[in-house]
Amino acid sequence: MKKFLLTIVAALMMIGAAVESNAQNEFYPPTIGLNFGLGCGTVNHSVNHWNNIFVPTFEFAGDYSFLPNVINANGSVSGGIYFGIGKGSRTEYNSNLKSDVKYSDACWRFGTRGALHYTWVRYLDTYAGIAFGVKHQSFSANHSEISDKKETEFDSYGFAGARYKFNHNVAVFSELATSHFAWFQIGVSVLLNN
Repeated sequence: MKKFLLTIVAALMMIGAAVESNAQNEFYPPTIGLNFGLGCGTVNHSVNHWNNIFVPTFEFAGDYSFLPNVINANGSVSGGIYFGIGKGSRTEYNSNLKSDVKYSDACWRFGTRGALHYTWVRYLDTYAGIAFGVKHQSFSANHSEISDKKETEFDSYGFAGARYKFNHNVAVFSELATSHFAWFQIGVSVLLNN
């Protein structure tokens, strides 16, 4: 998935350099974009009992556009922060314990991210980038013979998305990511322009 996103970013840059668009940059500095989204994730843990848990997430990202006039003046570069939380569970029959066991995962993450934005058509901001931060997961089961686990680790992933503006301050967005935490999300953006 990481190679796929890097290929998309490279293709966007090459196409953008070759084709001149009549659209104006929709994320022109000094715009701040605040994304509030709901995501879909899964657990990525080495113990099989926790690998198939679906984890709905709430995601927040704040991006600040600081470098204008990239790729024929239709692009820009942004930097910002992200934060996410999620919780999910799954019940399955454990043949060794001869009973149903509920496996749960609670997780959070935060860090920094950067993106290249490009406007193909008016009101549509497309972007792709990378993120770096910290991720924590707490695994638990409702059975005394299964130990709870906690993991805190470095978090890095690539992402690509699009934001459609209804007016100067409100938009909807959707993102795909190479992260198990939230590989898909959709939500609302609030845009603050100076």
